[in-house]
Amino acid sequence: MTLMTCRSENELRAVMLKTVLASTKAQAIAVYLPDITGRKLIPFACDGGLPVARLPQLDNEVSTERFRELDVLQTEPFYFGKTPNSAKAQDLSTALFCRHGALVAHRILLETTEGQNTHNQVYVFLLASAGSVPRLQEEHHTLHVLWRSYFHLSPLLHSLENLQKTEETQVEKSKHQKGQVDSMLSDSLVGRSPQIIQVREKIAQYAQNKYAVLVQGETGAGKEVVARSLHRLSQFSEGPFIAENIAALPENLIESELFGYKKGAFTGAIENRDGLVKRASGGTLFLDEIGDLSVDLQVKLLRILQEKKLRPLGGSKDEAVDFRLICATHVNLKQAIEDGKFRADLFYRITQLTIDVPPLRRREGDRVYLARYFLQEIAVSNGDTSKTLSEEAIAVLEAAELRGNVRELQNCMIKAVFLALDTDEISGSILKQAMNEQVPAVVASDNRISSVASEKGYDGLLLAEQGLRTVVSNFELDLLRNVYSQFEGDRSKMADFLKIPKRTLANKLSKFNCQTMEFDHEN
Repeated sequence: MTLMTCRSENELRAVMLKTVLASTKAQAIAVYLPDITGRKLIPFACDGGLPVARLPQLDNEVSTERFRELDVLQTEPFYFGKTPNSAKAQDLSTALFCRHGALVAHRILLETTEGQNTHNQVYVFLLASAGSVPRLQEEHHTLHVLWRSYFHLSPLLHSLENLQKTEETQVEKSKHQKGQVDSMLSDSLVGRSPQIIQVREKIAQYAQNKYAVLVQGETGAGKEVVARSLHRLSQFSEGPFIAENIAALPENLIESELFGYKKGAFTGAIENRDGLVKRASGGTLFLDEIGDLSVDLQVKLLRILQEKKLRPLGGSKDEAVDFRLICATHVNLKQAIEDGKFRADLFYRITQLTIDVPPLRRREGDRVYLARYFLQEIAVSNGDTSKTLSEEAIAVLEAAELRGNVRELQNCMIKAVFLALDTDEISGSILKQAMNEQVPAVVASDNRISSVASEKGYDGLLLAEQGLRTVVSNFELDLLRNVYSQFEGDRSKMADFLKIPKRTLANKLSKFNCQTMEFDHEN
């Protein structure tokens, strides 16, 4: 597809980026435009690096914290920077692409057209291999022509899109909804396999109605992620999202937790309390492991779904409720019906729509893709360079069972990063060690440090529920605190024990108060 055959502004931008990458043979591209003051450079488009929303704004004024590459761009039509010899967080290639590499930067000056709001400066940053000066000059000329064409075609396409809006309202709404799903799931239902794409399509299709949805899949496959996605895209998105795992509730408390109670309903009921169903009114109620609900409570839930009324324990009158119900299970409910453990009428009420979340082993090509995604997320959280996977590690990953699905894979990548503190590449042996351990243990020669992660309870569920930044920072603090105590602050011994250079240890300790070993969240 050429620039002239594009039918939308977004399509034109995507073709522009792919054309630039193809013509320059770059690995990634980030495009910036100056803001109205000219003091800041604002992310405009990217491909092959971080999402646009994750790209940092750049200071376009001279300052002590300004990237040195930007200074060169003010006096030269383009700039070529070689790969830095040392890994420094302030390198522009790291800030833009979360990894080091040869950085080629172009400042393109465009002719302004009177009456049009056209930017006259475009900053194009490429992560590429070193090239000759003549080649760079040719590329600069090509980029100038491409971006000039883009800014001339963009207003025309924008006008055409506006003319078609009335006739294509529903089509545009679907496209926008799909874009919302893709953007929203970039940090959750990550993947590009046909199986996960089908799940996304079903989310987009089902989100805008009020029918009950049953989400089926193995533990760790992402059932709650699907439920949250359905909620965020639904008409109930402004309301609460109330989630509960039926299997996690004590049997004698399930009824009161779900339906609430009135003061005096039973011993210990000293005040009125709304249940999960009432609290979910106006929003979404997500009940995980619905198959564990007793038959008696299934009858009560069915009545609430049919009549949209709730009577709490000890109550004398019904209360109106309106919510979207999403259930999840990893068991065969049809078999449970045959065994007399699940009511058929409730089954048909909660399965008006169904979504099957595939296990990771059935998602073609997603293992390595997800692993690299998690490594990049960990790097962003740490302000560090993303680690890579060796060919041997990829082979290990492809052969692994990963019964814990995406949750287990994320856990393995976090462990592998800590096991590979002093290297940029995760080897096959390191990945095997990460997969074989429940948590990355720290074992000292005198056994005074046994397992930081075990003591702190960093199991897979906790890792999945907490943000990566929190998990990584807290684990690193616990690890350093224990090693610091073990060797009484002797940094040489600490570095030898952790198998990292002293400088690396010093940089990590700079984020902590070495007397109290408390994490400084402002560093």
